[in-house]
Amino acid sequence: MLILGSASDIDVAKKAVDVLEQMNVAYDIKVTSAHRTHGLVKDVMTNYTDDIDVFIAIAGLAAHLPGVVAAYTTKPVIGVPVKAKLGGLDSLLSCAQMQVGTPVACVGIDRADNAAMIACQILAYDDDELKAKLINKRASYVEKMITSQEELINEIGGDNYTPSARVEHKRPKVDEELELNKDSKVLILSESYSNTDTVQKIIKTLDILNIPCDYKVVPSTRNPDKLENYMKEANKQIELFIAVSNLSSVLAGAVVSHTTKPVIGVPCSGDLKGIDSLLSMVQMPPGVPTATMGIDAGENAALFIARILSNYHEDVKENLEEYNKLIHKNAYFE
Repeated sequence: MLILGSASDIDVAKKAVDVLEQMNVAYDIKVTSAHRTHGLVKDVMTNYTDDIDVFIAIAGLAAHLPGVVAAYTTKPVIGVPVKAKLGGLDSLLSCAQMQVGTPVACVGIDRADNAAMIACQILAYDDDELKAKLINKRASYVEKMITSQEELINEIGGDNYTPSARVEHKRPKVDEELELNKDSKVLILSESYSNTDTVQKIIKTLDILNIPCDYKVVPSTRNPDKLENYMKEANKQIELFIAVSNLSSVLAGAVVSHTTKPVIGVPCSGDLKGIDSLLSMVQMPPGVPTATMGIDAGENAALFIARILSNYHEDVKENLEEYNKLIHKNAYFE
């Protein structure tokens, strides 16, 4: 279901609609404001969502709509911040920086197409036909890039344009094999051991929810061959990825480039309070979607994983509901 905070967000919403139509995924559209018509949001989330598996909430300015939607459901909610007064930065932070227990997967500003891609990845969990469409979509990017390159050369290439000669070289062999727990469907990848505190939040929360996971440290820029080898093996078993990194978050985008399965990004705080990590992770180009959480929000990353799996596993749904009750009780007595 697409939920717009205002009908003026139509151009952004159309990006999502185009993807869903292309992928032949059924959708509904509602327009309701978190601030001006809160009661209508409540009515929609209470009475029109029995058959809905994923929500895409689109809003600008103080974009609280995704968080309000997430408060009324245990299904995955993807937030799309809309460019407005502050170039969309106000909307982006409103979507991403959610408190523990109310996870919203944020995409880049106006990037409803990437939100729709994430929705398709989630729905493809038990849909082989949709999985195949996502794989074909990714493969089409290569042909498109080659065509774009040829057009660009024809447009700007001058007398001194000299094509580089192709000389085959073998990449360094990666001897280390990826070892996974046979029950794991979730793989946590971290850029370095400096992100251990955030990773531990994820692992602890997944453990409470009884969701098996594995954890590996792979420096994406220092050892891209190792990451590629890991991802090739992981794609055979793993259904959901979590990428944890700080500074310029190359890891999340690199993981996305090696899979068509959902990738949840967790930016970590550092010298710039994590803003550099958040922006480099969430502001991905079309077709490279990262479902980005708030800074250091390991618990919410795990809870978003649980919201996805609860669509397909009744035991996860029950564990998630019990966990939410515990969070509410703890918050009430703080």
